[in-house]
Amino acid sequence: MEIYGDISGLKPRMRKQLSRLYRRRCLPEQVISPELARHLTLLSADCGRQLGLLIDRSGHIEIVIVGDSQSITIPSLHRYRLGHGRLRRLRCIHTSFGPEGLNREDITDLTMLRLDLMAVIKLDAAGLPENIEIAHLLPSTEKNNYQTLPATPIDNLDLHCLELFQSLESSAVTQFSHETDDQENQKAIIISVGPNAAKTHDQSIAEMTELARTAKITVVDSFTQQRKLNPHTAVGSGKLKEIIISSLEQDVDLLIFDHDLSPTQVNNLSRQTDLKVIDRTLLILDIFARRALSREGKLKVELAQLKYRLPRISDKTTALSRLTGGIGSRGPGETTLEIDRRRIRERISKLEKKLKKMARSRTIARGKRKRHQLPLVSIIGYTNAGKSTLINTLTKSRVFTEDLPFATLDPTTRRLRLPREQEIIITDTVGFIKNLPKDLLDAFRTTLEELAEADLLLHVVDSNSKDLEEQIETVNQLLEELGLGQIPTLMLANKIDLVTNETAQWLKKRYHAIAISARRSESLAPLLDKVVKTLNKNSPARALSLHRSESESPYQEPAQDNLESPAEDQKKSFSPAQLH
Repeated sequence: MEIYGDISGLKPRMRKQLSRLYRRRCLPEQVISPELARHLTLLSADCGRQLGLLIDRSGHIEIVIVGDSQSITIPSLHRYRLGHGRLRRLRCIHTSFGPEGLNREDITDLTMLRLDLMAVIKLDAAGLPENIEIAHLLPSTEKNNYQTLPATPIDNLDLHCLELFQSLESSAVTQFSHETDDQENQKAIIISVGPNAAKTHDQSIAEMTELARTAKITVVDSFTQQRKLNPHTAVGSGKLKEIIISSLEQDVDLLIFDHDLSPTQVNNLSRQTDLKVIDRTLLILDIFARRALSREGKLKVELAQLKYRLPRISDKTTALSRLTGGIGSRGPGETTLEIDRRRIRERISKLEKKLKKMARSRTIARGKRKRHQLPLVSIIGYTNAGKSTLINTLTKSRVFTEDLPFATLDPTTRRLRLPREQEIIITDTVGFIKNLPKDLLDAFRTTLEELAEADLLLHVVDSNSKDLEEQIETVNQLLEELGLGQIPTLMLANKIDLVTNETAQWLKKRYHAIAISARRSESLAPLLDKVVKTLNKNSPARALSLHRSESESPYQEPAQDNLESPAEDQKKSFSPAQLH
């Protein structure tokens, strides 16, 4: 019979005696029999380590655990299924040296694993059981949903286990479950691990909190650990215990890691915590899936999700393998894993073909705009910097805006009439973010590469952000990666009304930024003058076109639809009265 835990250093005689524990049993209504308790404590004193037993409701010993002098580690109990609102049908009894009985780690195991009960037997100087301390769960929604019983000598213990377990399960079936549902406003803990995690803790946690808020997730706690990623669980064992305890105390549904996790890490973390575990990429993919409104945007997000999922499909079992008939072809056919992978690849291929066809349609639309010789100005920037608010103010549009990352995902194109009746095409693109998932970048690359057609880029920055310099560097790096570093760029320091004069002067001196407030149209006059001068200087071949007719009013109400063709869209106006 297998002995779990750390058995290194144990003599063969001791291993044999521990294996023989599987032959013993106690009455179903007993926590543990006095004879078994004495035998367990004597073995524990002999080897100098804590020993633990997991006993089922029939009194059979299912698992024997060897720990160290301080604690034991309960192995995976995935074989023992849990019904909704039911207990594990296993009770844990382990020995303990010194005066300490039940500790926080014992209560964590009791609650997390939903054990029938947790019992600690304290040893006396002779290695015999001094007394036993017991804790069990309660059908309660309160923070401390467990009860501890007073320490009692083994011979005086009078607790009928089966009656207790049945009463607990029948009184409040729904209160033991830690299963994650699909409801919004779930509670989460954010975890940041890495060599520089402590230095960037505030920045990464703040950004991840905003991303979680966009996904309608409430962040209740955060942890950071400055170390190399553990290949099995990402965090160290000690930190993982702290996270588990915090999740139990605050009724957490999710663990969100501020970096990508491997399938092995996700599986190990999920198994040990009984919580849903997601990484940064999956969180951003979920936000994009929520925010995508156009057909093309939804297809791109689906493509990114499938590419993310493909290498993370794990083979659970070969029991569902399909057998093929025929001479020379007998044997296992495609497994469920292979079928899933093949279907995902087929879907990826179909999506890529559809997106290529849509890209050709955009190429035709760009050709029409070129024939009208209208300069193209693209608004770029870090997510939630105020790009959509700026295009709304400039063109009197109603693009959805909200103080959240990736509030708008689908690109928007409008025609803008400048004060001197000059016209340009202005576009709003998807926001950038640090460590943008590769699958998403690949899916949206065709959209971002359209920026290469722009005559001018307007780089909007949130001047009130604590991570201003890092955000600017992130956008510049992505522009270089996309080969767009040579396009003339104007930096716009948005939300200038929220910062001090010193900050505004620093931005102007360091980045030659134009101070604006996207919500206040009167602050945009210097921007429009600079746009006209820059376009006339850098794109003489595509000079600004005059589109003024004596029979029409120069200031028409702008249309709200995306611009497909300049000839088909109404002219967007910008009242000079709003600029002065």
